[in-house]
Amino acid sequence: MYKLASIKKFTDKYFVIILFVFLALFIIFCLIGSAIETKNMLKRPKFTIAIAITDWHHKNNNGVGTDYMYKLDGVTFRRTISDSYKKGDKFLIIYDSLKPEKSQSLPLYPVKQDYIGLKIPENGWKYEEVPFKIDSNIIREYLNDWNVEPYEYD
Repeated sequence: MYKLASIKKFTDKYFVIILFVFLALFIIFCLIGSAIETKNMLKRPKFTIAIAITDWHHKNNNGVGTDYMYKLDGVTFRRTISDSYKKGDKFLIIYDSLKPEKSQSLPLYPVKQDYIGLKIPENGWKYEEVPFKIDSNIIREYLNDWNVEPYEYD
């Protein structure tokens, strides 16, 4: 009984510090997970075209940003990104070929009107198959950059 009382006294006294430590550990865990996800995506990259299915919004069931969808092998994937697109806009995304639900938009490469009638393969493109010029070094730099602003890469 004495141990429980001393534990309670300790947690009451250091609650804010304990909370801060758990919060810091959670943030570190998320950052490491994101870095691993990006590393895997760059190790096994494939590309396809996504379409914005909403305008940018403040909040809905999916969160803040623009909802988009893409199809691979007959499966439709829906995601929300913080990039600002208008409903109907098409853009290039990179995804992990082994986990296609893990994707990232590439606003560096907007899909122009010239490519609207483009035949998109069911399972996406490999790097060398993308029908317009992209640069793997710029993509790698963009995905690993923490202060992402697409205009910095023009």
